[in-house]
Amino acid sequence: MNNKFLMLAALALGTTSVSSLQAAEKTSRGLYLGIFGGGAVSNSNSFTQSGVAFKRTDHAPFYKENYDLFVDTKGQLGSKSATIGGLHIGYEWSEIPMGSNQSGWGLRPALEFEGFYLGSSQSGDLTNAQTERGIPLDGPYTGEHDLVPNQHSFTDSFNVDMGVLLTNGIFTFKTPWSNKIFPYIGGGIGAAITSLSKGNSIQTSNPLLPTGYEAGINHYNGNTNASSSSFAAQGKVGVRAELIDHLSIFAEYRYLHVSATNYTFGSTVYPTEHAETSNWDSHLGSMNFNTGIFGIEYGF
Repeated sequence: MNNKFLMLAALALGTTSVSSLQAAEKTSRGLYLGIFGGGAVSNSNSFTQSGVAFKRTDHAPFYKENYDLFVDTKGQLGSKSATIGGLHIGYEWSEIPMGSNQSGWGLRPALEFEGFYLGSSQSGDLTNAQTERGIPLDGPYTGEHDLVPNQHSFTDSFNVDMGVLLTNGIFTFKTPWSNKIFPYIGGGIGAAITSLSKGNSIQTSNPLLPTGYEAGINHYNGNTNASSSSFAAQGKVGVRAELIDHLSIFAEYRYLHVSATNYTFGSTVYPTEHAETSNWDSHLGSMNFNTGIFGIEYGF
């Protein structure tokens, strides 16, 4: 009789322990995987274009004097929309109680590694803020070929394809009002690889030209693609809802910062229509994106 009683007590204790362990485990998802997509809007950011045009009498458009024109223009690229798609993998640790055990509040820290693609396009008008010097190869400098500020203008455009890799810290809040809906905040740092493609640079104003502008001449045509890498960081706030066991959906706002980058496009190559040039160096100012994201997660 005593043996049977001890066996029943042990079984009850074991069942209670397993139930308690399962309840404890539910305060943490452990390992999880997510996939997400959304949209973004960029800020207006700076862009520059600089290089040298080699004006020669034996080269189109057949100038009367051999000289080098040092081009240095800058301007602003307009705000544009962007698309985002990516995935992350993370681990959420056990809940840390906030306040008394009866408060119903808890904090669940997590670490995430994520990668996503951001695609957009940019365009803007550039002009020379300083006098551009036309330096003769023979004879004294006269300033005849100089372009005073705001005389030399370009309209530039290109596609932006960005890959972003980030390590995020996430803090999810358990509230007394729901065991299925969890608000969270987080942030992360990492790197962005940015590729500019289909670059197009049209000269829209130059008083040294007979027409005052150039139609159909892409100054990047020697190589219309360029790429660079830079630091990236983000902050985010969102809410996650558990649909069924292991499966959740989430929606969040992110503010993404990508540091300034430098690029080199190809030279202008139009043997019978345009003077030969050097490669074109460009500086793209830091980019900031306001983003809206929706995704789905699976906890293992």
